[in-house]
Amino acid sequence: MKLGRVKKIFTFILSLALVVVVIMAFLILTMDKPPMTEIANCRTALSKAKSKNADIYAPELYRKAESDYKAAMIEWERQNEKVFFKRDFDKVKEIILSTTIKAEEALQASGTNKDTLKSKYLKDVEILRKKLTYYHDFFIKLPLRTQTRKDYEFGKLTLEESLNAFESGDVMKANKKMTAGKIRISQADKEVNALLKDYFVHFPKWQQWVRTTINQSAQNNSYAFVVDKIMHKGFLYYNGKVVKEYDVELGKNWIGDKEYAGDNKTPEGIYSVTKKKSPQNTKYYKALLINYPNSDDRAAYAAKVRSGSIPKNRGIGNLIEVHGNGGKGNDWTNGCVALPDNKMDELFSKLPVGATVTIVGSTVSLAELLN
Repeated sequence: MKLGRVKKIFTFILSLALVVVVIMAFLILTMDKPPMTEIANCRTALSKAKSKNADIYAPELYRKAESDYKAAMIEWERQNEKVFFKRDFDKVKEIILSTTIKAEEALQASGTNKDTLKSKYLKDVEILRKKLTYYHDFFIKLPLRTQTRKDYEFGKLTLEESLNAFESGDVMKANKKMTAGKIRISQADKEVNALLKDYFVHFPKWQQWVRTTINQSAQNNSYAFVVDKIMHKGFLYYNGKVVKEYDVELGKNWIGDKEYAGDNKTPEGIYSVTKKKSPQNTKYYKALLINYPNSDDRAAYAAKVRSGSIPKNRGIGNLIEVHGNGGKGNDWTNGCVALPDNKMDELFSKLPVGATVTIVGSTVSLAELLN
């Protein structure tokens, strides 16, 4: 009796255990599993995007993908904390699949954005090079502020650094350097353009002076000398045609017409040689004294004194010459025009007393100069 009862109890327990095992096996077999394949694919997509610098060239898309991946991992951990048969990884899978798409989009956008940035960069390089060429060909000789010169030099340096970065494949760094250089050069250009715009208001007058000088040279079969201050060139005419061209150096503050003694500006106007000085009579090798101030200079000076723009104790100045001792490579005179000694020999031999010396800001328009 007792043995039979024990048997029944054992059989019941065994059956119950079997049922539990079956139920547990069913739960294990049917429980939700984490999307491991999808997670691995997502990690690969993120890694590939990062390797192509998507974090740099498509930062918003890449950061969103990274953020969503972290959210998926947090959700995964949250599900793992539950009893196994209550776990639900559908949300994890949904986020992971969406994140993979975002990572792939970031990868594609990175390539597109990088190519766009490259194209923009190469265009900016040409613009910046052109601006720096203008500076070194023309603007460098302008009497600019020290800060303005520093801005141009900074632009030149950052262009070189940006080109190095570009060649190494770092397009983003190259563009940042380029942008920094463009800002500084734009600041310098703004000042230079304003200076030249104000200066070239006088171009019609200069143009007329040059025409008059050339016509007189042609009519009289004579020599004449025309100085272009912007170009820092002197042109020797004979019979209305250029026969020689010289590099010249000017007053330290040459831009603009001379106003008074000591302003270090080179005067502008039509003048004539009043005296030829041999080496024994000048400290500048040889010299051609011109008739500054002429009547126009005196009238302009008197008007400015009356208006108060020139102090009354400042004289108009004189002793403006075309002389030797040039070739220094910078503007250094107190208002005179300087040539190298060997070139001064040529000019001295051609220009007699009475010869026309015309000094203008420019022989070409500003538009022609910058094209």
